Amino acid sequence: MPTFYFHVRDGDRMVEDPDGAELPDLAAARDKAATAVRQAVSRPLSAGRDLGRRRFEIADERGRLLAEVTFRDVFSLR
Repeated sequence: MPTFYFHVRDGDRMVEDPDGAELPDLAAARDKAATAVRQAVSRPLSAGRDLGRRRFEIADERGRLLAEVTFRDVFSLR
């Protein structure tokens, strides 16, 4: 099973995921990122804070960017 890494980017700042997670495919990685977004932003949203440009960048074992899951897109906020 491939390992996916979930780095969190907020503008120019990035927090790297050093461990990653073994998942069957990119679709499962996107689902995991969306679930993590929902958990991470429940308090800021209820407080009326802006989600800014925060997103998960999903990368493979080589560090290649495979997908991005923005916090806004998970909640369909435009």
